[in-house]
Amino acid sequence: MKQRGRYLLVTFWILWPAPAGIFLLSPVLWAGDSPCLEAASAYTKLTKILLQGREIAIHHSGQALDKPFIHPLCTPDRRCVTYDAPADHLHHRGLCVGWPDVSGTDFWAEVNAPPGRRGKIVPESITTRNLDNGSVELREKDLWRTEQETELLQSEQIWTFWPPEGNLQILDLDLRLTALEPEVIFGSDPNVPREYHGLTLRAGPFAEPKYFNSEGIEGGQNCKGRPAKWCALSGIQAGGPVLTALLDHPSNSTHPTRFYVQDQGMQFISSSPNFGKPKILKQGETWRLRYRIVAAGAPSEGKSWNLDELWNQWVAATNAEPAR
Repeated sequence: MKQRGRYLLVTFWILWPAPAGIFLLSPVLWAGDSPCLEAASAYTKLTKILLQGREIAIHHSGQALDKPFIHPLCTPDRRCVTYDAPADHLHHRGLCVGWPDVSGTDFWAEVNAPPGRRGKIVPESITTRNLDNGSVELREKDLWRTEQETELLQSEQIWTFWPPEGNLQILDLDLRLTALEPEVIFGSDPNVPREYHGLTLRAGPFAEPKYFNSEGIEGGQNCKGRPAKWCALSGIQAGGPVLTALLDHPSNSTHPTRFYVQDQGMQFISSSPNFGKPKILKQGETWRLRYRIVAAGAPSEGKSWNLDELWNQWVAATNAEPAR
């Protein structure tokens, strides 16, 4: 197996159901740009990303899933900040994009969606490439399809995985949602507002969890619904300190976003870009949202997690970069 540059991508196709509940696993390994791969209609594609010899994350997608997601997402010191399909909420998928109400269709709750309203985010294509700055880009194009096969949205999720820096792991999401129907409404039922939407993170489980945001507010329920540049969760995992955070870009239409936070029985943060207010897209319109995700282990001696500095550096870098 040849490794190119500082990263390696490992992809698996999993086909199911299989007899007696056995999963059929067929590995495909490659370095560099991903090839065009096809499989049966009921499949999942797993893309493992390694940087500097470390496993950073695994990206899951495919028609057998209701929505693509990332799990695990690891810190450089091998602590996992994501939690996939916990017993209390099987549809919580680590780090992912989802909405419980898009023109009446649920692209979040999976098997728990109301009858006839279960939506699926179906991949059209997934490509990967290494960038000159040493990062890895995973670009996914999806269709948001209702149970009745109506296509409401086309989306593009552009994930950029940056090389680890000390005990800091960063990835960025550039999300673009384009309406395919004459009118698409995010949060179409004002009588049943569900603010857990957009980029979501089911974190942990961490011991001694602590929520805090850019405005100096602490406590999960205190941070819930409060506008902020970023929202973070720290704690203890495997005997060591760990932190994860979602950073909101100032170009987002609802910046600073009103993060949804849940600290009662779970550890959960979502970006909630249309918190308390429906978002309407006309056919052909695109809603672009940008986020940075932080996964950090113990900071270096004499240093601390400085999320304001990370936010400022990110904003300055994105303002200077050409459009992609």
